[in-house]
Amino acid sequence: MSKMELSAPAHHRSQGGPVFRCNIPWPGGAKCAVALAWDIDIDTTLHLERPVEGFAQYEVLSSLRYEDVGIRNVVAALEDLGLKQTFFVCGWCIERYPEVCGAIRDGGHEIAHHGYLHEPPNQQSAEQELHWLRRGSSIIRDFTGRAPRGWRAPYAAFSPNSPACLVQEGFLYDSSLTSDHNPFLIQTDRGSVLELPIDITMSDAPHYSHVPSMNYTMSPKTPQQAIDYYMSMVEATHKIGGFLTSVWHPEISARPARLLAWVDMLRALQARGDIWLAPLEEVARHVRSCLETGSADLRTVDLPYYREPIPKPQ
Repeated sequence: MSKMELSAPAHHRSQGGPVFRCNIPWPGGAKCAVALAWDIDIDTTLHLERPVEGFAQYEVLSSLRYEDVGIRNVVAALEDLGLKQTFFVCGWCIERYPEVCGAIRDGGHEIAHHGYLHEPPNQQSAEQELHWLRRGSSIIRDFTGRAPRGWRAPYAAFSPNSPACLVQEGFLYDSSLTSDHNPFLIQTDRGSVLELPIDITMSDAPHYSHVPSMNYTMSPKTPQQAIDYYMSMVEATHKIGGFLTSVWHPEISARPARLLAWVDMLRALQARGDIWLAPLEEVARHVRSCLETGSADLRTVDLPYYREPIPKPQ
């Protein structure tokens, strides 16, 4: 058996195409689905990691606070493009910067859950994780008038307790895991939640981020290099009829050269005419509808992977 034949479960196989081909029919005859999601952290991570001295570290704080400008520019760019997208927002950011986050809400974009103060769930107890999940949901509900339907774990630090918490709290989808390139179902003892997976290289951080004070010391690429990489992933997604999402940050990618390149990329995707550009909630609802009608069959993963440590070999 070839390596390609080993790369995906049997139900992903389709005659005449690679075995990792997606079997979800996309709306309007589109060949693939792409969601250009943004994560809104602002300066949460600085206060979380340096709760005493962080407020005075202006060499970092001023960089993170570029989101004040960046968020508005991203929303304006999306308005010019006629697109709605998903923004994963920390609850603390809504409390601290309601006017900036209000630009997202007033633009008609999906505001999804990204923790309260960007706290990593895998460093919390089940009770703590549920507490912060509920606190963030309450803030989003009060701010938007509706409960969030999607969640992305801060730092993508999904925990063994995350699936059950999401099912218990009625979330439609998660977008934190990297264990597939196609959507799949996370099964728990309480029910299932849809996973819309990410690829860590589809974050802008490894391509652009250089903040030595925060130990981010990547060698920044030119915007065209980063966009070329992203487009290579879009082309593969288009070829297999699949799904792709991203992890953009306004303080990184909303700076002029990068945002202009991002806008040019979106115009090129729109010009293709066969790529469905949609918020993640719309993608999740479509996939769930396909499951209900039997027009799609997704892989199911039981989580957590392990319920206790694996003993060391003797």
